[in-house]
Order: sequence, then structure tokens, then C-alpha cells
Amino acid sequence: MSWEFAIVGDPVEQSLSPHLYRAAFAAHGLQGWCYRRVRVPAGRLEASWGDLARRFAGINVTAPHKLTARRLATAVTPRAARCGSVNTVTFRTSGSLGDSTDGAGFRAALGEVGAPRPGRVVILGAGGAARAVAAELRGAGWRVELAARDRGRARRACDELGAGVSPLAISQDELGPALRDADLLVNATPVGADGVSTPLPEVGLSPRTAVIDLLYWPSETPLLRSARSSGCRAASGLGMLVEQAALAFESWSGLPAPRAEMLAAVPTVAGRGAG
Repeated sequence: MSWEFAIVGDPVEQSLSPHLYRAAFAAHGLQGWCYRRVRVPAGRLEASWGDLARRFAGINVTAPHKLTARRLATAVTPRAARCGSVNTVTFRTSGSLGDSTDGAGFRAALGEVGAPRPGRVVILGAGGAARAVAAELRGAGWRVELAARDRGRARRACDELGAGVSPLAISQDELGPALRDADLLVNATPVGADGVSTPLPEVGLSPRTAVIDLLYWPSETPLLRSARSSGCRAASGLGMLVEQAALAFESWSGLPAPRAEMLAAVPTVAGRGAG
């Protein structure tokens, strides 16, 4: 039987997701299962929803569509409801089911920095990934501060997430004091994907602060270089990428995800430029 799946977002041309899923399909001998990239520009997801439902059995949703996908899904899982974001959609004859595997996938990245005990975390960003990580950490007992360049956007995200999440502006005045005693810093913005930009203003990092950049390309972002030069434990979003994809694969197929094979597909691809 042939089944088609896709990663939907803008941009998607450098996404590693097709390689991860193709490795999973091959490991289980799922002949006829296909996975592709589909670019849907910002503001066009709703107009494209019906066509996506006709073409695909399921989709992964990436920026800038995760919040819109939450609104469009016929039903959502409890974890998607908690964070108000959807990154995995299963299309059924009765409608669409939205899920968020970002938060659970984030635990893999957290383990790479030694899984610090719950404390204070500063999350840069207010989009779908930031909200999923915030909800996951708040549920684990962390004190969460969500920072955006537009403080009003951070405030709206915090209001939607509920108690236990506080807003910040990405500014020297607000981030500097917040980072002095933060146990964890998470970048959930696209800033740094060009290999040059950094999401932080001119504020220093304490060696006690673990740093996770959810970007997985380039493998060493400016934020990660700065964190390591400051003596911080640091990790990219690659572990999160593989884990959240593994969880989506299990949801779609009902089979255990071959995580080793999925991870093994990454170095070869990344080595030739994440095509």
C-alpha cells in the first residue's frame, strides 16, 4: 500500500526530515511509503489545508505554521492543547488529529546537556516550538521565562500558556539580569541559521547556564560557539529533531521507531549540506 507524508513550512528546502523518515520506512520495509518537502508560504496554510488532506496521510508542520495548524486541526491531543501548537497531523476520513511531539522530543536535547534539575529557564522565541518547550519544562517543575523581541508577543504567549510562564523582551536590559542566574537557555528562534547572526543581544553567559539551540543546521551556530567559549554545556537541536520525528513515525505507523537508523542517516546528509 502507498502512503505519502510531508514536511510543510517555509522554508523547507534544507529540512533533514525526509532523510529521517525514509530511513525509518526502509528499516521496516515499508515499500510505497514516501516523504517529501512541501513549501507553503506564511499565511497560506488554511488555503492549502484541503489539498494537503487529500494528498497526504500525515504531515509534519514547521515554522511559520504550528499555531495555525492547532486552529485548523479537527481535534488535538492533550499535549498539543497544553502548548497551543501542532507539529504533527494525521489525516483521517473523519478529520484531522493534531499533535505536538516537540516538547517530548526536547527531552533528548536536554539529556545532551546533562539534564539539569528543574530550575530557571529562559526561552528565546514565542512561536510553536518555544511554546511546546515551555509547556514541557513547566510541567516538569521549571520556572519558565519566555522572551521575544516584541514583549507584547511574549506576553500573549504566556497568557495562552497559563500560570508558571513569565514574559521578557529580548533586550540587554531584561535578558542580562535574567541570564545571570538561569540554569538553562533555549533558543527557539530561527536566528543563527545563517551561521552569522546570534539571537542574544550583548549579554554574557555564565558557565553555570546550559544552552540548547533548537537549530540543527548549521551544526555549530554562533550561539553554540559563544556558549562553549563561555564554558557552558551546550547542544544543538539535532537530538530533538530525531526524537520528535521518531514519535511522529510511531504515531503514523504503529511501529517502533528505528532511532539508530534515523540518527545514522544524519551525518552523511549534513556532511553534504543538508540537501
